[in-house]
Amino acid sequence: MRHFGSPLWERHVNGHHKPALAALEPGSVYAPELRPPPVSLPSRQRVPVGSAGPTPRHIVLLCTTVLTTLLAGMNWEGIASPLEHLGQFYRGIPYAVTLLGILFCHEMGHYLTARYYGMEVTWPFFIPGPPFLMGIPFLGTFGAVIRMKSPPQHRRALLYVGAAGPIAGFCVALLAIMYAYAMATVAPTPPGASSFYFTVVSTLPDGSNFYFHEPLLLRLVSLCILGPLPEGMTVSINSVGVAAWFGLLVTVLNLLPIGQLDGGHIVYALLGRRARYVSWLAIVGLLVLGVGWWSGWILWAFLGWLSGRRQPVVLDQYDPLNRHSHLIAGIALAIFVLCFVPVPISL
Repeated sequence: MRHFGSPLWERHVNGHHKPALAALEPGSVYAPELRPPPVSLPSRQRVPVGSAGPTPRHIVLLCTTVLTTLLAGMNWEGIASPLEHLGQFYRGIPYAVTLLGILFCHEMGHYLTARYYGMEVTWPFFIPGPPFLMGIPFLGTFGAVIRMKSPPQHRRALLYVGAAGPIAGFCVALLAIMYAYAMATVAPTPPGASSFYFTVVSTLPDGSNFYFHEPLLLRLVSLCILGPLPEGMTVSINSVGVAAWFGLLVTVLNLLPIGQLDGGHIVYALLGRRARYVSWLAIVGLLVLGVGWWSGWILWAFLGWLSGRRQPVVLDQYDPLNRHSHLIAGIALAIFVLCFVPVPISL
């Protein structure tokens, strides 16, 4: 757990011990001739990494986020003024537990994988957010982050750390959305609503509906659980489904192949410095989507531009990827394709 390099299972090839910390010599089975001559890298030395526990700041932020997501959950359950009905806080628990559970598993996927590769990282910082904006229900949180205090040893570690979070969060969100569809009801499609939307009924203070676009994944889940819907009918889900849908959206946003996002780390591990071209292409694509479909993509294009100016730092740029690395990258890509929608939300 305390080594700073490849895990044990990656250091044995064909029954021979593969050195993980010493410089590899050209001509060996582990170092093709294209590798540069071995050099002495201080970063390859064993670095003792401690495991600091949560700080008071972590606890305060978590407690605050629990409160804001409870209020948001009450709002998504149709309580127009949660602060005036605090006695019904229990109605916000399903939403809060689902959303925070997805975010927690996402960040712990990063944390545990980074610790496995000997990196020094902090515990997750939960960021509270408003439970509602101008009378419209909101998430109650801006997500969670961890801080990496030491760089990954090689590109495999960067890829695994970047992909572990979205994959872990996706698994929890998928279970939650399956439960929500199992408990969902089929209702007539409101006038003017597209057949590409499922409906969350009576969530806004005025009793109107909030429309979420169904990505391909939810289409498949709906078909498996509810079967083909009759013409003119749509799906009405509970607050657990709302939280799971937001969890899938967070997963998609994190998998955008831009800069310091998880997707940016994965693409950099695959392509190296050429990943910057993919980042710029993704930013242009978001701008096109923002102008033509959903204006929220313009904000993400701007945030991506801010993040994309700085690429990840990897100590060993030449250590090659293996089959497992490409498999993990393929899983992350599949999750992105299944969950991406050009127009996520419509009022």
